[in-house]
Amino acid sequence: MPPLQGAVNFRDLGGYRTQDGRRVRWGKLYRSGSMSGLTTADYAYLAGLNIRSVCDLRTADEREVAPNHWALNAGIGYWCRDYESTFGVLRSLLSSGLPSVAAAREALLAGYRRLPFEHAPAYRALFERLQAGEIPLVFNCSAGKDRAGTAAALILSLLGVPRETILDDYALTDRVFAARPMLATMPANEPGHVARGESMLAKISPDILAIVMGTHPGYLNGAFEMIEVRHGSLAGYFRDELGIGDDGIALIRDRLLEP
Repeated sequence: MPPLQGAVNFRDLGGYRTQDGRRVRWGKLYRSGSMSGLTTADYAYLAGLNIRSVCDLRTADEREVAPNHWALNAGIGYWCRDYESTFGVLRSLLSSGLPSVAAAREALLAGYRRLPFEHAPAYRALFERLQAGEIPLVFNCSAGKDRAGTAAALILSLLGVPRETILDDYALTDRVFAARPMLATMPANEPGHVARGESMLAKISPDILAIVMGTHPGYLNGAFEMIEVRHGSLAGYFRDELGIGDDGIALIRDRLLEP
């Protein structure tokens, strides 16, 4: 039984081994999808985790439709921002009613190539909180796959977790997130993201849904590839896009890795 009955794709990022033999601390960093359906038992479980901060990566529309009442009322730090939706090309493609598997895959790949840069303000705020020691911390989007998945990949990369392990963590969404039942009852305007209006994703074919909601390693690798194209390395991205230098990286590692 998952620890939270009313959250989507909630899980601890602890336990992963780094390339230098250390491990990510348990109980310090959590990734999640929507937390709008939390139960009374979920509230009690979260209270035991002593979470200090939440970074909500969703749009204003998503937060209005599915608010995180727990974070807003628990007396903890809550960060969010207003911005235009991501994956606009894919959204237009799906709304046309004539998407193909190849077109959906290419649109999703294109979206992932933009994610590290379109969401740099959010990722900067997230890493600032990690540097400041505002942990345990939860970061979430709606499905916990795209925006949160990329954030998790960036954090684990900074900590020195091997790329293969990072891709395995990304792929866990396919095992823990039941897309079709959720999408049948929620409105969406992009992959797994809540907004106003009738859900496009709830009505698309299983083949297209598998592309849109899947965690193919090529998606995440596309984000890493564009980081290297624009900045030469992850270290360059952390420095130039997120404002994290060597001292900041060392501090975050000390906070989130076992000795």
